[in-house]
Amino acid sequence: MHFCENERDQHRLKSVFEKGLCFYSHISGFHERFLEFYCSKQKSIFDRVTSSTLRSLQDDHDQNEQGRYQINAKQCEVLVDFAWENINIGHWKDVDIFWRQLYRAASFIRSVNLYLAGSVSDGIKSCDMGLIMGAPIDKEFFIQEVADIISQKFDNMCIKDKKPTKSHNVPVPRFYNCKEIPSVDSPSLQQFMELIKPGTPFVMKNVISHWPALKKWSPSYLIAKHGCRTVPVELGSSYTSDRWSQKLMTLNDYISTYISSKSDDVAYLAQYELFNHITKLKEDISPLDYCAVSDSEVVTNCWFGPEGTVSPLHHDHYQNLF
Repeated sequence: MHFCENERDQHRLKSVFEKGLCFYSHISGFHERFLEFYCSKQKSIFDRVTSSTLRSLQDDHDQNEQGRYQINAKQCEVLVDFAWENINIGHWKDVDIFWRQLYRAASFIRSVNLYLAGSVSDGIKSCDMGLIMGAPIDKEFFIQEVADIISQKFDNMCIKDKKPTKSHNVPVPRFYNCKEIPSVDSPSLQQFMELIKPGTPFVMKNVISHWPALKKWSPSYLIAKHGCRTVPVELGSSYTSDRWSQKLMTLNDYISTYISSKSDDVAYLAQYELFNHITKLKEDISPLDYCAVSDSEVVTNCWFGPEGTVSPLHHDHYQNLF
């Protein structure tokens, strides 16, 4: 059995593995949905591979564990492919949530077996694909935890022989015939509520100066700590462009190709819930008290791109703190 060298991480990782496997083994309502879609064969595979992984994980003296983990990973791949096929039938909004939940659950179990079989980078990618394409059951958090732990241990694998990236000073564009936006320094919550009433933009200064992200984050830091993580990237200067498309790539490849180097193509990590994907980054920011005035759920998205990326003029149906 191959766990992290750090004893604390080893214990935490095994605990997450076991809790996740037990959760997916007994979650109410999920298993019944297999039969609802006439997928008894896939249900048998799911039940078998979940129980097999859990037994192998708890038996430290099984000499055939390596081979069993590899077999389990292959079986999970069958489930992932099956869920993927059903996700891609019809329009995304019409896809039954069960297929995305199955994709995420199978990706989690597959990542456990891949990691224990020694295929660490494949295990991390399996987690990331589950996070990007899948959907949680009852807001479970197992796949994020696994991805964070194993990617932190192996972050240096992704950046061997990589030179530190250079920071570029992007000039602030000059705007003509424009109206100056008012600014306010660290408004109180009451002041903020008054400021949002007119529905016009304003600038708040010195409200995130305490965030560790301001001192820690840089292209080199993101590569060093999270370079192995796979994220969705938009290709093209604007989503209204005929050449616009999307691609999955590691943060290492994205930053090295599009942020730190001059590229003829424009890529943008835009409007993505990155902090629910790479949860370690969430430790470097903190929720703003101003979000407490919202009547709806607060969603935290991330925009990260080079010079030349734009969002076309549009109107959102919710308030933005950008």
